[in-house]
Amino acid sequence: MGEQSEMKEIEETVQRGDCFKLLAACFYEPDKQLFLEEELTEKLEHLLQRQSPDGVAAAREMQSSLKTLGQEKLSVDHAVLFVGPFELTAAPYGSVYIEKKRTVMGGSTINVARLYQDAGVSVDIKEPPDHIAIELEFMYYLCAKEAASAREGKDEESCLFREKQKAFFFNALMPWAVDFCEAIRQGTDNGFYIHLSACLEQFLRSCKQLYSKEYEGNLV
Repeated sequence: MGEQSEMKEIEETVQRGDCFKLLAACFYEPDKQLFLEEELTEKLEHLLQRQSPDGVAAAREMQSSLKTLGQEKLSVDHAVLFVGPFELTAAPYGSVYIEKKRTVMGGSTINVARLYQDAGVSVDIKEPPDHIAIELEFMYYLCAKEAASAREGKDEESCLFREKQKAFFFNALMPWAVDFCEAIRQGTDNGFYIHLSACLEQFLRSCKQLYSKEYEGNLV
Protein backbone atom coordinates (compact mmCIF):
# COMPACT_ATOMS: atom_id res chain seq x y z
CA MET A 1 0.00 0.00 0.00
CA GLY A 2 1.40 3.40 -0.97
CA GLU A 3 1.85 6.17 1.58
CA GLN A 4 -0.93 8.29 0.11
CA SER A 5 -3.33 5.36 0.05
CA GLU A 6 -2.42 4.46 3.62
CA MET A 7 -3.04 8.02 4.82
CA LYS A 8 -6.41 8.04 3.10
CA GLU A 9 -7.38 4.80 4.82
CA ILE A 10 -6.34 6.21 8.20
CA GLU A 11 -8.41 9.32 7.56
CA GLU A 12 -11.46 7.23 6.68
CA THR A 13 -11.02 5.19 9.88
CA VAL A 14 -10.91 8.40 11.92
CA GLN A 15 -14.03 9.70 10.16
CA ARG A 16 -15.87 6.45 10.75
CA GLY A 17 -14.96 6.61 14.42
CA ASP A 18 -16.17 10.20 14.64
CA CYS A 19 -19.53 9.12 13.20
CA PHE A 20 -19.86 6.53 15.94
CA LYS A 21 -18.96 9.17 18.55
CA LEU A 22 -21.45 11.78 17.32
CA LEU A 23 -24.25 9.23 17.04
CA ALA A 24 -23.50 8.05 20.58
CA ALA A 25 -23.84 11.61 21.88
CA CYS A 26 -27.37 11.80 20.47
CA PHE A 27 -28.59 9.01 22.75
CA TYR A 28 -27.60 10.66 26.01
CA GLU A 29 -29.90 13.17 27.72
CA PRO A 30 -30.42 15.88 25.11
CA ASP A 31 -29.14 19.42 25.54
CA LYS A 32 -30.49 21.38 22.61
CA GLN A 33 -28.28 24.42 23.18
CA LEU A 34 -25.15 22.32 23.41
CA PHE A 35 -26.06 20.30 20.32
CA LEU A 36 -26.53 23.52 18.37
CA GLU A 37 -23.38 25.19 19.69
CA GLU A 38 -21.28 22.12 18.90
CA GLU A 39 -22.93 21.83 15.45
CA LEU A 40 -23.42 18.15 16.14
CA THR A 41 -25.81 17.38 13.29
CA GLU A 42 -23.87 19.51 10.80
CA LYS A 43 -20.66 17.64 11.62
CA LEU A 44 -22.47 14.33 11.32
CA GLU A 45 -23.89 15.28 7.94
CA HIS A 46 -20.45 16.28 6.68
CA LEU A 47 -18.86 13.01 7.82
CA LEU A 48 -21.63 10.89 6.34
CA GLN A 49 -21.06 12.36 2.89
CA ARG A 50 -17.95 10.17 2.81
CA GLN A 51 -18.90 7.40 5.20
CA SER A 52 -22.56 6.74 4.43
CA PRO A 53 -24.15 8.88 1.70
CA ASP A 54 -27.53 7.22 2.28
CA GLY A 55 -27.56 8.67 5.79
CA VAL A 56 -26.93 12.28 4.78
CA ALA A 57 -30.59 13.18 4.28
CA ALA A 58 -31.51 11.80 7.70
CA ALA A 59 -28.74 13.84 9.35
CA ARG A 60 -30.02 16.94 7.58
CA GLU A 61 -33.54 16.23 8.86
CA MET A 62 -32.14 15.78 12.38
CA GLN A 63 -30.73 19.27 12.08
CA SER A 64 -34.05 20.76 10.96
CA SER A 65 -35.96 19.00 13.73
CA LEU A 66 -33.47 20.06 16.39
CA LYS A 67 -33.93 23.71 15.46
CA THR A 68 -37.72 23.57 15.69
CA LEU A 69 -38.20 21.35 18.76
CA GLY A 70 -38.15 22.82 22.25
CA GLN A 71 -35.88 21.51 25.01
CA GLU A 72 -38.82 20.18 27.03
CA LYS A 73 -40.15 18.16 24.09
CA LEU A 74 -36.70 16.68 23.47
CA SER A 75 -36.20 15.79 27.13
CA VAL A 76 -39.66 14.27 27.63
CA ASP A 77 -39.51 12.17 24.46
CA HIS A 78 -35.97 11.02 25.28
CA ALA A 79 -37.19 9.83 28.68
CA VAL A 80 -40.22 8.05 27.23
CA LEU A 81 -38.10 6.26 24.66
CA PHE A 82 -34.93 5.44 26.57
CA VAL A 83 -35.13 6.19 30.30
CA GLY A 84 -38.47 5.62 32.00
CA PRO A 85 -39.58 5.49 34.83
CA PHE A 86 -42.30 3.44 33.14
CA GLU A 87 -41.88 0.78 30.45
CA LEU A 88 -39.43 1.98 27.83
CA THR A 89 -40.73 2.50 24.32
CA ALA A 90 -37.33 1.75 22.78
CA ALA A 91 -35.09 0.21 25.42
CA PRO A 92 -31.49 1.16 24.55
CA TYR A 93 -30.01 -2.12 25.81
CA GLY A 94 -28.85 -4.91 23.54
CA SER A 95 -29.97 -7.72 25.83
CA VAL A 96 -33.61 -6.63 25.56
CA TYR A 97 -33.54 -7.51 21.86
CA ILE A 98 -31.03 -10.38 21.90
CA GLU A 99 -32.23 -12.34 24.94
CA LYS A 100 -35.32 -14.44 24.37
CA LYS A 101 -36.83 -13.19 27.64
CA ARG A 102 -36.19 -9.57 26.66
CA THR A 103 -34.36 -8.84 29.90
CA VAL A 104 -31.68 -6.36 30.93
CA MET A 105 -28.29 -7.66 32.07
CA GLY A 106 -28.54 -11.02 30.34
CA GLY A 107 -25.78 -13.27 29.05
CA SER A 108 -25.21 -11.03 26.04
CA THR A 109 -24.58 -8.10 28.41
CA ILE A 110 -21.88 -10.05 30.20
CA ASN A 111 -20.29 -10.88 26.85
CA VAL A 112 -20.20 -7.19 25.91
CA ALA A 113 -18.56 -6.33 29.23
CA ARG A 114 -15.92 -8.99 28.56
CA LEU A 115 -15.15 -7.50 25.16
CA TYR A 116 -14.64 -4.09 26.76
CA GLN A 117 -12.34 -5.60 29.33
CA ASP A 118 -10.35 -7.47 26.68
CA ALA A 119 -9.76 -4.16 24.91
CA GLY A 120 -8.62 -2.48 28.13
CA VAL A 121 -11.74 -0.33 28.51
CA SER A 122 -13.65 0.30 31.73
CA VAL A 123 -17.20 1.69 31.73
CA ASP A 124 -17.79 4.23 34.49
CA ILE A 125 -21.38 5.38 33.90
CA LYS A 126 -24.43 4.00 35.67
CA GLU A 127 -25.82 2.07 32.73
CA PRO A 128 -25.55 -1.56 31.64
CA PRO A 129 -22.55 -2.01 29.31
CA ASP A 130 -24.78 -2.86 26.34
CA HIS A 131 -26.40 0.59 26.28
CA ILE A 132 -26.46 1.83 22.68
CA ALA A 133 -24.39 4.94 23.45
CA ILE A 134 -21.68 2.91 25.19
CA GLU A 135 -21.46 0.40 22.36
CA LEU A 136 -21.20 3.20 19.80
CA GLU A 137 -18.51 4.92 21.87
CA PHE A 138 -16.60 1.64 22.06
CA MET A 139 -16.62 1.45 18.27
CA TYR A 140 -15.25 5.00 18.23
CA TYR A 141 -12.50 3.94 20.62
CA LEU A 142 -11.52 0.96 18.47
CA CYS A 143 -11.44 3.10 15.32
CA ALA A 144 -9.30 5.72 17.06
CA LYS A 145 -6.87 3.07 18.34
CA GLU A 146 -6.62 1.52 14.88
CA ALA A 147 -5.82 4.89 13.31
CA ALA A 148 -3.32 5.89 16.00
CA SER A 149 -1.45 2.60 15.71
CA ALA A 150 -1.34 2.90 11.92
CA ARG A 151 0.11 6.41 12.17
CA GLU A 152 2.86 5.08 14.43
CA GLY A 153 3.68 2.29 12.00
CA LYS A 154 2.43 -0.40 14.38
CA ASP A 155 0.76 -2.43 11.67
CA GLU A 156 0.13 -5.55 13.74
CA GLU A 157 -1.49 -3.55 16.54
CA SER A 158 -3.55 -1.58 14.03
CA CYS A 159 -4.84 -4.79 12.46
CA LEU A 160 -5.72 -6.13 15.90
CA PHE A 161 -7.95 -3.14 16.62
CA ARG A 162 -9.52 -3.49 13.18
CA GLU A 163 -10.36 -7.12 13.93
CA LYS A 164 -11.82 -6.13 17.29
CA GLN A 165 -14.00 -3.60 15.50
CA LYS A 166 -15.40 -6.19 13.15
CA ALA A 167 -15.91 -8.76 15.88
CA PHE A 168 -17.75 -6.33 18.15
CA PHE A 169 -19.79 -4.93 15.29
CA PHE A 170 -21.10 -8.30 14.13
CA ASN A 171 -21.32 -10.10 17.46
CA ALA A 172 -22.53 -7.36 19.79
CA LEU A 173 -23.90 -4.28 18.01
CA MET A 174 -25.48 -5.34 14.74
CA PRO A 175 -27.60 -8.23 16.13
CA TRP A 176 -29.94 -5.73 17.80
CA ALA A 177 -29.32 -2.23 16.46
CA VAL A 178 -31.73 -2.41 13.51
CA ASP A 179 -34.58 -3.66 15.73
CA PHE A 180 -33.78 -0.85 18.16
CA CYS A 181 -33.98 1.72 15.36
CA GLU A 182 -37.34 0.35 14.30
CA ALA A 183 -38.61 0.53 17.89
CA ILE A 184 -37.74 4.23 17.97
CA ARG A 185 -39.64 4.92 14.76
CA GLN A 186 -42.66 2.99 16.02
CA GLY A 187 -42.60 4.66 19.42
CA THR A 188 -42.38 8.41 18.85
CA ASP A 189 -43.50 11.33 16.73
CA ASN A 190 -40.34 13.27 17.59
CA GLY A 191 -38.63 14.15 14.32
CA PHE A 192 -35.17 14.36 15.84
CA TYR A 193 -35.28 10.80 17.16
CA ILE A 194 -37.08 9.40 14.13
CA HIS A 195 -34.39 10.74 11.82
CA LEU A 196 -31.64 9.78 14.29
CA SER A 197 -32.82 6.18 14.07
CA ALA A 198 -32.75 6.34 10.26
CA CYS A 199 -29.32 7.95 10.29
CA LEU A 200 -27.90 5.31 12.63
CA GLU A 201 -29.39 2.46 10.64
CA GLN A 202 -28.02 3.74 7.32
CA PHE A 203 -24.59 4.30 8.82
CA LEU A 204 -24.51 0.80 10.32
CA ARG A 205 -25.52 -0.70 6.98
CA SER A 206 -22.60 1.11 5.33
CA CYS A 207 -20.27 -0.22 8.03
CA LYS A 208 -21.65 -3.71 7.51
CA GLN A 209 -20.87 -3.51 3.81
CA LEU A 210 -17.32 -2.39 4.59
CA TYR A 211 -16.61 -4.88 7.35
CA SER A 212 -18.25 -7.81 5.53
CA LYS A 213 -15.47 -7.74 2.96
CA GLU A 214 -12.97 -8.60 5.70
CA TYR A 215 -14.86 -10.32 8.49
CA GLU A 216 -14.43 -14.06 9.04
CA GLY A 217 -16.83 -14.52 11.94
CA ASN A 218 -14.38 -15.06 14.78
CA LEU A 219 -14.23 -13.13 18.04
CA VAL A 220 -10.82 -11.65 18.73
